Amino acid sequence: MLKKMITSSTHDLYYRSPVFLQHAMTSMYGYKLKRERYNRLYRAALKRYAQEAFDKEQALLDFMQHLKGNIEFYKDIDIDEENSIESFLRLPETVKDDLRKDLDGRSHKAGVLRTARTSGTTGSNLIVYSSEHDRAERMAYLDYIKLQSEVAPFSKRASFTGQELTPENHGNILWRYNMPMNQMLYATYYMNPENVQHVYENMAKFKPVSLDGFPSAIHMVAKYILANNIDVDWEVKAVFPNAEILLPHVKADIEAAFATQVIDQYASSEGAPFIYGTDDGRYRLGHETGIFEFHRVDKHTYEMVVTSFINRATPLVRYRIGDQVEIDSDKVYLNSYTDDIEITKIIGRHMDYLVGSGNNKVMNVNLSWIIDGFEEKVIQFQFVQKEKDRFAVNMVVEPSYDKNADEEVLRGRLERQLGAANHYQFNYIDQISKEKSGKVRFIINEMSDVG
Repeated sequence: MLKKMITSSTHDLYYRSPVFLQHAMTSMYGYKLKRERYNRLYRAALKRYAQEAFDKEQALLDFMQHLKGNIEFYKDIDIDEENSIESFLRLPETVKDDLRKDLDGRSHKAGVLRTARTSGTTGSNLIVYSSEHDRAERMAYLDYIKLQSEVAPFSKRASFTGQELTPENHGNILWRYNMPMNQMLYATYYMNPENVQHVYENMAKFKPVSLDGFPSAIHMVAKYILANNIDVDWEVKAVFPNAEILLPHVKADIEAAFATQVIDQYASSEGAPFIYGTDDGRYRLGHETGIFEFHRVDKHTYEMVVTSFINRATPLVRYRIGDQVEIDSDKVYLNSYTDDIEITKIIGRHMDYLVGSGNNKVMNVNLSWIIDGFEEKVIQFQFVQKEKDRFAVNMVVEPSYDKNADEEVLRGRLERQLGAANHYQFNYIDQISKEKSGKVRFIINEMSDVG
């Protein structure tokens, strides 16, 4: 209770303070995080990843022995040291309810523990533990990914975050500086097409080497740059979006605006292993961080089951995380330990789809085609399924968009994807509403029977 009161009091003091003090308080907190996150454990892990000396057999065996020796739920498992993958595949799969109902029995509560909370798109809450070792491994692997794009730790970084950085009366000063980490933080919740100019102008002064965070917010800046024919006069080595689905036209706009590469990445607040983009537009599995299993649900579409080596406090063991990817394969089952897998798209949550009149599930990657060719006219868009045959299309558009002719084309595409007999309501608005986290959801399915 006292901790909660102190935290609440600190927040109140922060929001009542002038902007220069908010910068100072942000930097003070950044110094605390830097000491905690970038310690000797982090440095050792980054060095190990950079050396690329990974033994998958030993990694799996070590993980299995950790489960048996430290996790109550797995204390009776059998481990064949000569064939650890067979022992692993005999383990039961895990779902969110298993962790929620038996967190202590599935956790190793040693070291400096913290909790991570996730709700996902379903709103179903989950808490997992992480230790200082887990956090160091995770931060080191993130920096290992960035190093492959020549982005060194603590180089200038612009982060687009859902954190509550600014009060409501922000006066278009939507950034706070974290000096110890050389990081400019931008408050995405308050960003909109009207104030994005101020964000860009601050970035142009700061000149970050890399960008990361919500792609919808970074895309807003990119659209401003492209619409005003601005030549970005500093080098952005790479952009690392996270937390939202990266749509093809968003990736293309960001790369064009900043003359750089966008490196998509997948992980989760539960502690899932990593998948990250490559220069050729494909994806690489982070074998050092865990094992991926893939079950085919449709042509080239696979649901993932993940096992994480980098969260030993609450291990994810054959965890049905509910995310899907596209793989150029027709096999019913694949796993990253024994199969050579090439992911072509990260599709996202299994609920990120709309249901057409023929009971067909139309995924976000298919719906992104709807605005193909209209990227210069459409700033943002969102599809909401209200009922089986009723859809809302929320759009933020440029003045060049024709609400008669262009809408007719888009309506025709929707009818081909979802059905001609459905009702489609186009709503032209100033900005797409954000979640409390600051994220923008591209698809919202409000039907009660979506599973």
